[in-house]
Amino acid sequence: MQSNKLGYRLCSGAKGLALMLPLWATLLAGQLSAGTILYDVTFQGGNVYRYEFFPKNVVLLANQEIDIRFDPILFGNLFNGVAGANFKLSLLQPNNPPGALGDYSALALIDNPGLAGPFSVDVTWLSSGSPGSLPYLIHQFDLTGQRIIGTLEVGTLGAPEAGGRLLSLVGIAMIGVLRFAWRRSF
Repeated sequence: MQSNKLGYRLCSGAKGLALMLPLWATLLAGQLSAGTILYDVTFQGGNVYRYEFFPKNVVLLANQEIDIRFDPILFGNLFNGVAGANFKLSLLQPNNPPGALGDYSALALIDNPGLAGPFSVDVTWLSSGSPGSLPYLIHQFDLTGQRIIGTLEVGTLGAPEAGGRLLSLVGIAMIGVLRFAWRRSF
């Protein structure tokens, strides 16, 4: 009787592993390909700093935009913006209209534009210390490039985007449900 229980455990363990392995591989592949936008801040003198942006594992198609947000309480002005050759760059000033966020907006003009850069903007810093990480979004625009029709990703500079973390949490929950269902079937 004891050997039958051991045989059952080994067999169900192998079946469980065979079921879970493809799921784990899919989840890890999604996590490894998660996009990130790294950044560096350099003091330029006075209260001026330069942000440089380094997109990693970010895939853009034509009419998709990297939108980096600047809080009007912390930033007074955006200027000297630079983006790669296949991007249309727009700088929207913080507090214009009053209370509005500032935006560094790099709209891709072609599919899979080069992300080697440079991507940068100078900012007027209104607070003490030095500026740090910022929120970013990746938007999908309509074919004219005039109207946002969806938000594809939301993240923070220097950190993996929320979509990668959400995928992991959903995957872990799915594994728990599958394990429970697998055990109940025997």
